[in-house]
Amino acid sequence: MSHCLVARLSAQEEQIRLLTTEISSLRDGLNGGADRAGVASVSPELENLRAENEKLRYRLLHLRRGLQAELEMEEALGRKQPEAQCGKTPERNTVKPQQTDSRADNRVPIPDNKPREKNKKEKKQDKGRVDGGTKELNPCPPYVTERLSLYEELKKESDALLARKAAESKPIIVELTDGQKVPGKSWVTTPYQIASDISQGLADSAVISRVNGELWDLDRPLEQDCSLEILRFDNEDAQAVYWHSSAHILGEAMERFYGGCLCYGPPIENGFYYDMFLEGQKSVSSTEFGDLEALCKSVVKEKQPFERLEISKETLLKMFKYNKFKCRILNEKVTTPTTTVYRQNSSTYWEGRSDMETLQRIYGISFPDSKMLKEWERFQEEAKTRDHRKIGKDQELFFFHDLSPGSCFFMPRGAYIYNTLTEFIRDEYWRRGFQEVASPNIYNSKLWETSGHWQHYSENMFSFPVEDDIFALKPMNCPGHW
Repeated sequence: MSHCLVARLSAQEEQIRLLTTEISSLRDGLNGGADRAGVASVSPELENLRAENEKLRYRLLHLRRGLQAELEMEEALGRKQPEAQCGKTPERNTVKPQQTDSRADNRVPIPDNKPREKNKKEKKQDKGRVDGGTKELNPCPPYVTERLSLYEELKKESDALLARKAAESKPIIVELTDGQKVPGKSWVTTPYQIASDISQGLADSAVISRVNGELWDLDRPLEQDCSLEILRFDNEDAQAVYWHSSAHILGEAMERFYGGCLCYGPPIENGFYYDMFLEGQKSVSSTEFGDLEALCKSVVKEKQPFERLEISKETLLKMFKYNKFKCRILNEKVTTPTTTVYRQNSSTYWEGRSDMETLQRIYGISFPDSKMLKEWERFQEEAKTRDHRKIGKDQELFFFHDLSPGSCFFMPRGAYIYNTLTEFIRDEYWRRGFQEVASPNIYNSKLWETSGHWQHYSENMFSFPVEDDIFALKPMNCPGHW
């Protein structure tokens, strides 16, 4: 694979060289070279080739590192027995807290397997660990027991209903992505069973399925004739499901460790997070990351199944009566008679509003196997070397300060680059026939209400009262320029 990429890169770089030469010749021939001092126009084909080359270089780097990791793994396997795999559940979670006003990127340190002498503080902490293992609350909060008791009752009812439907099962036809049609039984056959019949490797690597275009749990019985697609981790939807499942694992660990009220726990672009409310202005400390990660690993090793139930809104309000945040979500977001609930045995504000309760947010990342996690960690280390905050400080271009978070202070070198770029953009304006204007930075909220911005962005705008009116800093040039 890497040899193919190298050949493709070489061919495309040769195309880029030829295209660049041709463009230069055309420029020199136009108007007797009158525009030689101007900026060269770049064809879309050239831009596309350059963009694809960047992607290919990244893929080549990724493949080379993956090959190196496999070689290292083979060497390691020659020296010791392979570690047991955890199946489809995350092998490891990397978690970090984030305060709303903090820019620090705190990550859980990689555990060191070398034995060492424990200090007094660590020996004291070990006393709070259950059965000498992971540290957690003992006993667990009473509302957890009550919630699980109600869930068990509902699960029995659901299982009985499913058994009745399975008893009246009918033959169905399932169409796969390659056009093949396989037989099944309604309310009995599951996507996982079909994947296993095709290949056990496919079943083991499957994360979620798609039935008639709808995401469908692997162990959820099919109900009728349908199309079926098995999704692995390399699929974007499957990643979101995998990280949502990982968020449930993190949520269980947080509940067992802190005993607070869980709020939101969604997947995001690169991982997931969970918000939790802690009584008494408590906060998450980076010293607790190790215990949280150990709890997550403990949950993964238990291989707890994910169970799905459809429950009425009223029953869910009863189930989460102890948690005002879950009740808010149910009352404000759930508009259908029933909704789905799953069981799997940094600081922010509620919905981003500073006048609401302060929540503790913990971020995480997880992967199906350790090789993918190690690769991600390598890229994170590389990203640190390209971090603009570090580069700006090392090259004495700019720095940040808590007195104005998010805004940089330009030093002489940085100010020179800033002014040079500004002059370049201004020259381009004039060269292309544009005229320059300047508009105020503060407007009455009436302008934003007329434009429609206020109805959507007012909570995220910097606004302040002036006598009987509300004014706000403009977050963008429009509508001030129109």
